[in-house]
Amino acid sequence: MREAKVAIRWGDMDSYGHVNNVFFVRYLEDTRFALFTPPLGEFAAPGIDPSLGVFDLFPSGSNGLVAGHRIEYRAPLNYRAEPLIVRLWVTRVGGSSVDLAYELGEPDRSTIYAVASTTLVVVDTESGRPRELPDALRATFAQWSGDPVPFRQ
Repeated sequence: MREAKVAIRWGDMDSYGHVNNVFFVRYLEDTRFALFTPPLGEFAAPGIDPSLGVFDLFPSGSNGLVAGHRIEYRAPLNYRAEPLIVRLWVTRVGGSSVDLAYELGEPDRSTIYAVASTTLVVVDTESGRPRELPDALRATFAQWSGDPVPFRQ
């Protein structure tokens, strides 16, 4: 599991005075970029160059596209100067896709504002067809493995 701090912007609020639901998708994206862009460093899997980021491990000529999101809101989130803590982990690694899980909440987990999942598919930029996940990406995601998102039934 990895964590990122995500800024809540004043403009994210709606007329009810809390963060509008649509901005939660942006927080998921902000978290992926915050964790996938910088060098892996100590989070590099054995045999993976720690100077590389997750995006560097994608096959050349490919992109990660979102195939789906599911978000369950647990508590209203109001604007504040302190960042939101978003935890990310991997719940499934497929042939060309990965399922990511998120928990958006307070640092001490006293309040969880939402839980979410994203299916990310690696696709060839020219053909738009799925591409197989390389071993280095699988090894990296395996280190972030965790339980399925605890959605309500």
